[in-house]
Amino acid sequence: MKDKSLEELNIVRILILALSFISICTALILFLLLPVLKDYEQINLRENSQIGTVNSFKIDLKSSEDKITQLQNINKKNLDQFQQKFDEKKFNQFLKYYFKNIKITNIKLQSQEEYLYKKLKIEGLMDNPKNFYNFIDALKDYDNLIKISYPIVLKATPKGIAINFSIEIYSD
Repeated sequence: MKDKSLEELNIVRILILALSFISICTALILFLLLPVLKDYEQINLRENSQIGTVNSFKIDLKSSEDKITQLQNINKKNLDQFQQKFDEKKFNQFLKYYFKNIKITNIKLQSQEEYLYKKLKIEGLMDNPKNFYNFIDALKDYDNLIKISYPIVLKATPKGIAINFSIEIYSD
């Protein structure tokens, strides 16, 4: 028996069936992919928006970090003063350089300022007001962070100028 299946082969019919099969597969693929592609576009847009937002925040963060570093460098001396422990004997010696007959009194802290370590009332005598201004200038280079509080009372006496003022010592 002779096989005649190759002789009865109709090429046009095979091409039509192959093209219809390919077109049906393509239609199914497109039908299934179109919703996924729409979601992909939306997700891609959302991701690009989030990347833009993240980059914006990174730039702001970098700017803030640079500003903090710059402020730390500018205020290094004050930050170092803030870290030091207060030594009352050393401060008393420092005061004796500018004033005579010094009397130091602790003032009870009324407010709970976060970094206020101690408040002192200082009374003393000085020869001329320039000593007080020199004292203020020298406080900038003192080991601790000290703020002079108002009122500052100056009174002329026979022995010199009596001074009365308060200071606040800050520390962590």
